[in-house]
Amino acid sequence: MDSTEAMRVFTRVVRAGSLSAAGRAMGMSSASVSRKISALEQNTGARLLERTSRKIALTQVGELYYEKACLILDHIDALSDALSAHQGTPSGQLTVHTRVSIASAFLTDALPQFLKLYPNIKLRLWLTEEPRDVLDSKVDVSIRIGVPDEPAMMMRRLSSGTDRVLFASPAYLRNHPPIRHPQDLLQHNCLSIPQEGDMEDGQSSWFYRDVSGVRELRVSGSLQVNDVPMLRNAAIEGIGIALLPTWIVADDLGLGRVKRILPEFDMTPTGFDPALYAVFPRTPQMAPKMRVFLDFLVETFGRREPDLARMTREVRGAITPTCDIIEMDF
Repeated sequence: MDSTEAMRVFTRVVRAGSLSAAGRAMGMSSASVSRKISALEQNTGARLLERTSRKIALTQVGELYYEKACLILDHIDALSDALSAHQGTPSGQLTVHTRVSIASAFLTDALPQFLKLYPNIKLRLWLTEEPRDVLDSKVDVSIRIGVPDEPAMMMRRLSSGTDRVLFASPAYLRNHPPIRHPQDLLQHNCLSIPQEGDMEDGQSSWFYRDVSGVRELRVSGSLQVNDVPMLRNAAIEGIGIALLPTWIVADDLGLGRVKRILPEFDMTPTGFDPALYAVFPRTPQMAPKMRVFLDFLVETFGRREPDLARMTREVRGAITPTCDIIEMDF
């Protein structure tokens, strides 16, 4: 058994908190992860994890092994990066995290060309709608919406992004009370992507700006899901109201499948900066694999800027007074 690979699997399990979560992150089945952990324990002659049906916990020996394994893997990765930088050839493993929706819209068609150009780079793409800590998760690059509040991180701006749009289907708007102010949303079925802590009370935080400043709404609804296509489809089908970037719903707005709500208010589920950024750890010397990947991201996202600008113009130009949207006779 490859001891380095076993260490990586073990440390990922500890960080993820479960075998299944680690398997999803590494592209492995839970059974494969379990077999590797069992083989590692046999090889070390010690039980490293206490496993139940719901969670895992480190044994005393496991805590020591985890601490030392992290140090060893850090040294191995640093050595690999140093050799790669010395040779000038982009190579090695590159772990990238972003939202599923961002990868689908910006990376799906472009990534194969990158991998053809740099066959010595092994790309691990970790997709979730939830944010991930770059350092704790051992992520090389995180692609995010909004400026990160992490002074220790470096970042490159990839795109200006687009406004967030509050929207619902004509059927939903026809059959529910008018929405003239963000506070009215508290009486509506608001579909949302759960953020950290949201699942505890079933509510989500949406924010809006008015002359008094930024206000928070604790909205609730019949669906919280960390899958943008499912959320979008539920709104199109008339289940409730959703809040998503323009580039996700521009076609639906143009075809009349959904209507924009409260266009006179800036609204967001996170921060008000809609731009997209690449976030990565600060290092004394950037490895070639990082340099070429960041350049690839800048070029890839840059090609979409004219299209995103057009979407923004069209959506802003199609603003209709909220009351007309709510009360019109379809």
